[in-house]
Amino acid sequence: MNDLEAFADVFDGMTPYSGMVEPGFIVSGLGRMTDARFHTIWGVDPAEEGGRDTSLRFPVATDGEGWFEAVNWVEAAREARGSYVMATLGACYGAQAVEAYLALQAVNPLPAKLVAVDPVPENIAMTRQHFRDNGIDPDAHWIVEAALSDSNAPVIFPVGSPASGTQNCVFYNSPVGRGALARRLTEDGQAALVGSNLLETNATGVTINMTPDRDPPFEAELKLVSAITVADILGPFDRVDFVEADLQQSEMVVFPPAMEVLNRKVRRVHLGTHHAEEHRFLEGMFGQHGWQVVFSFPPQDTYRTPAGEFTLNDGVLTALNPAVAYG
Repeated sequence: MNDLEAFADVFDGMTPYSGMVEPGFIVSGLGRMTDARFHTIWGVDPAEEGGRDTSLRFPVATDGEGWFEAVNWVEAAREARGSYVMATLGACYGAQAVEAYLALQAVNPLPAKLVAVDPVPENIAMTRQHFRDNGIDPDAHWIVEAALSDSNAPVIFPVGSPASGTQNCVFYNSPVGRGALARRLTEDGQAALVGSNLLETNATGVTINMTPDRDPPFEAELKLVSAITVADILGPFDRVDFVEADLQQSEMVVFPPAMEVLNRKVRRVHLGTHHAEEHRFLEGMFGQHGWQVVFSFPPQDTYRTPAGEFTLNDGVLTALNPAVAYG
């Protein structure tokens, strides 16, 4: 575990992007073109992006999270045989799916099916555009507007701030969270109005600040949205080469009940984690099911390794399933 030097040559035989970038676009080392308007929420000015020749490099270990993601894209692509299936859960605007697809085309071109799941309608629209911007027909893949949960019961989910990637259904949809919200709305005299809103529109009309320490904050409205399980997503496939998830703590809800189907069908999982306790639980869960933990670095810490020093905001957890191998 955590033998970073074993992946020092992961990009051998590949050439990073070099060439013209259209005005208003941002390019990655694998050549993924991203509409800079997707990043305005993070302070990016699209007018200052693109419109020039650019030469890039591939990530290195000291880049932190981005390197671990890239290693998984390339390793999953190299391993695949016959066809390739990749699912990104909490897809935001589909960046992980597109990068995984481009890695596949670079090292092992195969027929591919991408699955991107996100409950924010604007994110779904951006995912479809992002696919098209990178030469991928969105109608040839599965782009699903739904929240990830442990059942198909609709969930209370903060919908808004598209492309922020900050939402989850852990707190507001939990019994404790729903109860606290109900008491607050009753005390504020808003319960009847919210009940009416839900019956008429599936939306509460209640806006929350998801990032109270940020100015301006990311805001979202609590809505009742459709939910899908990991088992639902994996059901149609005999084998899934790569599952990537960044669910802002919802991993604790969606992955434990899915372990039986994950054990049968999935070769590789890569998770972004957000609390040390969550990270330890998930690492232990995969280990107990016989998975090989390749990378395990809890979030919000700095690490000194033989491959260099890096700092993580989200944690990284990669696990391989020996029960799903390639002949």
